[in-house]
Amino acid sequence: MGIHVSKMQVRAKLPSAIILSCSCFAQTAAPAHHSRVAVEERSAGSDLLDKAESLLAKSDYAAAEPLLQQAITKDASSYQAWYDLGYAHQALKRPNDAIADYKKSIEINPRIFESNLNLGLTLAAMDQRAEALKYLSAATQLEPANHAAQAKEHAWMALAKLQETTNPDNAERGFLQAAKLAPNDPEPHLSLAELYENQGKLEQAKPQFDQALATSKDSDRAPALRGLVNIAIASKQYSDAETNVRQYLALAPSDGQAHLLLGRLLAAQGKNAEALTQLNAAGNASDPAVLRDKAQLLFGLNRNAEAIAIYKQLIEQNGGDARLHYQYALALMQQHLYPAAQEQLIAALKLKPNMAGAYGDLAVVASENKQYDLALKALDVRTKFLGDNPGTYFLRATALDHLRRYPEATQNYRHFLSAANGKFPDQEWQARHRLIAIQNLK
Repeated sequence: MGIHVSKMQVRAKLPSAIILSCSCFAQTAAPAHHSRVAVEERSAGSDLLDKAESLLAKSDYAAAEPLLQQAITKDASSYQAWYDLGYAHQALKRPNDAIADYKKSIEINPRIFESNLNLGLTLAAMDQRAEALKYLSAATQLEPANHAAQAKEHAWMALAKLQETTNPDNAERGFLQAAKLAPNDPEPHLSLAELYENQGKLEQAKPQFDQALATSKDSDRAPALRGLVNIAIASKQYSDAETNVRQYLALAPSDGQAHLLLGRLLAAQGKNAEALTQLNAAGNASDPAVLRDKAQLLFGLNRNAEAIAIYKQLIEQNGGDARLHYQYALALMQQHLYPAAQEQLIAALKLKPNMAGAYGDLAVVASENKQYDLALKALDVRTKFLGDNPGTYFLRATALDHLRRYPEATQNYRHFLSAANGKFPDQEWQARHRLIAIQNLK
């Protein structure tokens, strides 16, 4: 039948915006700065405790541990000793022991800020989120023994970070509290800005990124700049973002991340050749982030064979990235490598089934591969997400036509002609002739 659909392919435009990495708890949480958490009465183990704390101050945790064990043997009711032992175990990367120690300290005296904070951090690092929230929340309501504002900021930040994905409203409140406690610390502003950005609240995100940028050291300005570039791309205010990045590069011309940001910004403006130059200046040519952007720019420049080679390398390094599989598939489609493109699209959708636009591309390549049943299934899912348009009606009609499901094909050809309204003359000509041919089959 010679039905051609390439002009009607409905594909999701690859985002030019930067994918931001999420801040999260490391596998082992750093303990809060060691200090006497409260004043206890002198007890049988006080001399041992004094010696142990002297060793803790020198970061000699292994030597402090047996002294603390002895101190606890002499006086098991010393919440300071249990706290110190938890601190030592945490530093020695024995988190389960640290958790038990901190819990014992809190059982004896629940009003100690440092014990609650360190226990919450350790539980969070062990992915025991519900319990971690309880102790971090408690810490925000207690008074630290030393450096009160800095310590409370730490507690509010930890609590907010733990709730970023599960309770963004609480996370927002936590970051705002942290910002009030330390207005010149860029971290709360940056975290709040990223939270707003992820929620699509760009007008609220921008002043927070601006504040983070204003309070960051030159060497630490890249995350805030990255956020401002994201917002500029989303709002198409390219000149402001480009000015920010170029000003930063004037201060730090060897900063590869800044060249990467500028490359992405130029790409968003369609200046792909200039963008590629900036990526080449980004330094580490083997950095996956640089390679990924380079592949996307090569794709934009129709240098698909080069892009494919990079995507293949990246997929071998990180096969669990749905977006990467999708980008690879689009480059393969441009080279008419439809069987390989179908394989990548299926892999992408297995990893991320709600990637609506990819179903349209899967329908296209499945049809090119003469797998019409698969094409129809992909179109059905796409329609649930995004509805139909002339392209989907035409593609569904041709697949049904090939399967000789003529009544359904006829219906979709008619839907297509009604929706196309003269905008796709080649496909409209084909649809009318197929309708005549199908009618003659009866």
